Amino acid sequence: MAGQVCIDASFAIKWVLPEDLSEQATQLLIRWVEGGDSLVAPPLFAAEVTSVICERVFRGEMSMVQADAALDASLMWPVRMPASGRNLQRSALKLAARFNHPKAYDAQYLALAHLLGCELWTGDQRLVNSLQGTLPWVKWVGDFSQAS
Repeated sequence: MAGQVCIDASFAIKWVLPEDLSEQATQLLIRWVEGGDSLVAPPLFAAEVTSVICERVFRGEMSMVQADAALDASLMWPVRMPASGRNLQRSALKLAARFNHPKAYDAQYLALAHLLGCELWTGDQRLVNSLQGTLPWVKWVGDFSQAS
């Protein structure tokens, strides 16, 4: 049965930039698309993806031509970004406080997945570790194996 999957920028960027665990992230994308799952992310998702690409250019790790290609590819991703509402922001604030996160960026993803009742997949192992196993629906790409 198809459902929803929330993804964060640290996960999705692996689809266009060669990084550790890019293969696992791509395999999950294929699985979700073939399974009819819809991908969701909070509105800050697009800005975070663009920011990662911009940082790579700034550090000299990629050219503007490569950055343009990566950005073009990211704009084609089948990720729906629902409008940010009061419930999302309130939930993000509470989750950030609960897990002692000084900023609400990661909490936006946690809040959206919580409100939609779906898994959140991340490429940020520190985020997963900070939750100390209390949110079992938060998954790290490094824990994915093709046999799952």
